Amino acid sequence: MPDPITVLMDCGHRVYYCSYSALDRYFRLPPSHGPRYLLTDSSLITLARTFESLTYAGEQNEDAIVSWQNRQYVFRCYDEEAPPSPRPYSVQELLYDPQRDVFLDPEGIYPDLRLPRLVPRGSAPPLAALAEAAKLVSRYHYDIDSASLPGEGPLAEPAEGFHRDLLLAVLDGVQPHKGLRLLYERGFVRAFWPELEKMSAIPHVKDFHPEGDGWQHTLETFKHRKGSHPVLSLALLLHDVGKPDSPGTQERPYDRHAELGAEIASSFLKRLGFPAALIREVTFLIRYHMMPAALKKLPLYRSEKIMDSPLFPQLLELYRADLSASYWSPDSYYEACQVYRTYLKNKANPFRRRDGRKQPWKDLS
Repeated sequence: MPDPITVLMDCGHRVYYCSYSALDRYFRLPPSHGPRYLLTDSSLITLARTFESLTYAGEQNEDAIVSWQNRQYVFRCYDEEAPPSPRPYSVQELLYDPQRDVFLDPEGIYPDLRLPRLVPRGSAPPLAALAEAAKLVSRYHYDIDSASLPGEGPLAEPAEGFHRDLLLAVLDGVQPHKGLRLLYERGFVRAFWPELEKMSAIPHVKDFHPEGDGWQHTLETFKHRKGSHPVLSLALLLHDVGKPDSPGTQERPYDRHAELGAEIASSFLKRLGFPAALIREVTFLIRYHMMPAALKKLPLYRSEKIMDSPLFPQLLELYRADLSASYWSPDSYYEACQVYRTYLKNKANPFRRRDGRKQPWKDLS
């Protein structure tokens, strides 16, 4: 079956990329892991008749969602007699026509695309305006004036799925630290994600995180991330979430914080509605994120099972970003990579045991 865009165009409907999908195309960014945002002249009734997997979004700027091959297609229906309300920021009104391979600017916002700051447009609920700003500054070059955001104060509890989708959208950006910092400064993290806010209590001392407190360190790791895979990104965000509750000593101030962090992360992600399979992968990375530092000294019987995991390359990436954000030498990362490469080489060699020793002839026969 063809994708939903092709299905609608074959039925004679107009379909345009809008919002983030149009902006990604305009700025020539790699394809997002997130939804594809579309504007169509098809009615909601027609969409329901055409797609069995359709669900109703219930958001101000979204009408329906169609799932196809592990991707969501978020539709906004356009009626010339009753046009949809404007999105919170002007740049989100850009359109892209995939049939003609051209950009469209029906709202005259083209000059705003290259501005350094976002331009508010229309009126949006405070929480929606803040969430859209966080996504935009994470994915593009924009900043935002504080005066353009709603005043600080209580934020209404959003609809189900809002937190999961917002977090994934921010982490999918090339600069997620900008969006996360904005959410923190506007009180969103304190109100809704207190597990993350507690990391700001982790002191910044020269022996641990001279670059800043635990929250600042977490934001710094994203500057060293390669790619935006959601599992790795969530593990980076949550890898130190256990430190504030760690029952450490003066000699070992954050003892068992990885194990404790895996438990806290599991509860946090479950509360936000993430699937169980993804939670298992994220918590694996958090639980073992300190292992690469000791890999050279560990006996094989303690590290073999972990290195056999298909997630181990991502574990090394997590360690590299964590190390790079802390101003430590990268030597231990390269040593861990060498241990892993040697292990894989020995594992594939029928004449060697996994620890590198020669295989006895009686075992070969």
